[in-house]
Amino acid sequence: MKLARTLAFVLSFLSTAFADVEFINPTTGTVIRAGDVITVHWRDSGALPRMTELVQYDLYLCAGGDTPESYEDVALLAKNAAFSRGNSVSLRIDPDVGGNDENAYFLRMVASGPEASVVNYSDRFTLTNMTGSFSPLIIHGIHSALHSPGSSANEGEEHEELRKRQMVGSYTIPYPLQTGPTRYAPMAKKPGSTIPAGSPTPQFSASPYTIATTYLPAATVQVTLSASETYSVVSIENTASPAPRSQDMQMKRFLERWKD
Repeated sequence: MKLARTLAFVLSFLSTAFADVEFINPTTGTVIRAGDVITVHWRDSGALPRMTELVQYDLYLCAGGDTPESYEDVALLAKNAAFSRGNSVSLRIDPDVGGNDENAYFLRMVASGPEASVVNYSDRFTLTNMTGSFSPLIIHGIHSALHSPGSSANEGEEHEELRKRQMVGSYTIPYPLQTGPTRYAPMAKKPGSTIPAGSPTPQFSASPYTIATTYLPAATVQVTLSASETYSVVSIENTASPAPRSQDMQMKRFLERWKD
């Protein structure tokens, strides 16, 4: 199913006339070499509003998952471009904007006219010879999209690659030192096999806080992403007999005194 159809549900807050622009190229599975000139083609899908009602568009290169919170715009390919120039545009993609993950990329077109505004998405495609890297949010999104129902990707290999990437980068930065609306937390620690004697020692210092006496400003942290677990826990039944309670033994000795 085309990405545009998938996102039509999660982006229903946009115009109900979602698919007026239909991308023809690139198609699903297209492989593009970074630095080469590529030509993006589209056409009128037949849905309202018609393309004749649109005047200009911005074209973005996106990478990540299929939902608004799981992908990012990694490059602005065209700004305020006119529909009057035709249903295609030729351009080059900077190799520094991202990585080489398979089917990680798609296009997002934001089109507008005097009385219409719509957003459309292309199918997924692959960019090769890329020299950049992806943020953890994009990596999460790619992993989620490739392993959704109907995906043919090898889940074990992709999960292992994701685990390796999560060991470095944003997840290793102490939380108080991070900035921006999206923060990253490490994987939860595995419980120990023993319970030490004495008082427990906190793993982290207490977070600073201020008691609100007036209305506070809007929250600066919108999303916190935690690294995926890389270990599994197996529970087994404890077949050992319970230890006798001291009260039971005392009662048994007391009753034995009256046997005779």
